Amino acid sequence: MIPGAVERRIFVVGAPRSGTTLVQSLLAAHSALTSFTESHFFSRHYRRVRLVETALLTRDPLPRCEEFLRENGVDARLAAELLAEMRSAVAPWPRRPLRSRPVARAFVAGLDRLAIARGRTGWVEKTPRHLRFVPFLDGVLATAPRPRFIHVVREGLDVVASLAAASRAWGESLGLKDCARRWNSDLALSCERIGSPRDHFVVYEELAAAPEVVVGRLLDALGLDREPEMLAAYPGAARRVVTEAESWKSGVGRPIVPSRPAAEALDPAQREGVRRLLRHDLHARLVRAARGGADTDATESS
Repeated sequence: MIPGAVERRIFVVGAPRSGTTLVQSLLAAHSALTSFTESHFFSRHYRRVRLVETALLTRDPLPRCEEFLRENGVDARLAAELLAEMRSAVAPWPRRPLRSRPVARAFVAGLDRLAIARGRTGWVEKTPRHLRFVPFLDGVLATAPRPRFIHVVREGLDVVASLAAASRAWGESLGLKDCARRWNSDLALSCERIGSPRDHFVVYEELAAAPEVVVGRLLDALGLDREPEMLAAYPGAARRVVTEAESWKSGVGRPIVPSRPAAEALDPAQREGVRRLLRHDLHARLVRAARGGADTDATESS
């Protein structure tokens, strides 16, 4: 690897309210890595084409790129250079979709430059909905360093309760059924990546119960040295990746303890109704994958 080049590109994905910000913040506390506010780059500007596992650029990403650079305190000179490079990659409609792959590479190259400017050899990008673009990103970024994808998995009841509450701050007010469907569909996408050498799975409950063990295992998988001071440094890293507008992330940075929002937010009838909607089999497969166990379902279907 040439001096000053990025060695690791890491995407943290998963169902929203699964603990993705916690995992992002812990990794951002490593001396080799840096991270950013949620970019929403692919989720807001690309449309996923499911049948051929690709994605097409359908919206102009430049306004969001400007906002993203401001959120992350990028100095004016570097911001201007990155925006100029992005502007040269983006084409006006109707040719814009034809530039989908070059624009994706330009965005990733911009993250590389931000990491290098911060004196780091790797970066962590965390936007939960980028889970839907993992196959596209894996194909587009086919040269070294290949991307790694960390899927965060959490019990469905707690995700549904937390997502329903957070959605009110987003102006969406999602119902419990909608949240359950979202959890099911996101877990199904993560299950499709079981067996990939570039995909890793973290179970939120295991992380909250034994952060040193789970973080250490993840660092080993990523080829990074273990740094015991990461847990002490993680609150500061969390503050740097959360914006003032993200009130639903207020708990990130506090001491890591298991959280069970379903027990507080849902009554017994609601909990039972949600349980019936959830694909517990998908959750079980991902927990096995996180623990390094064989994926029986995948083996039987192959």
